[in-house]
Amino acid sequence: MKVCSFCGNKNISEKKTQYIYKHDNHFLLVNDVPCEECDYCGEQYFQSKVLKKIENDFLALQGSTRQPKKSILMPVDEFSEIED
Repeated sequence: MKVCSFCGNKNISEKKTQYIYKHDNHFLLVNDVPCEECDYCGEQYFQSKVLKKIENDFLALQGSTRQPKKSILMPVDEFSEIED
């Protein structure tokens, strides 16, 4: 039986989620990534082969051997500069 290592809940479900991979201030947003998620706290667990596949895809995109399905423009701000 699987137990959430964060909260101890015993109800873990297989889901698909959105995953953000970051390396040297470069990002890759990946949709429909399989994971196991705690039904209580939402902690997510990924198989190492899934994360390795995402890393290899990131490297292929950075090396220009592959093109992304699409690109998005994302605004960036500094928390210290956000006014109340």
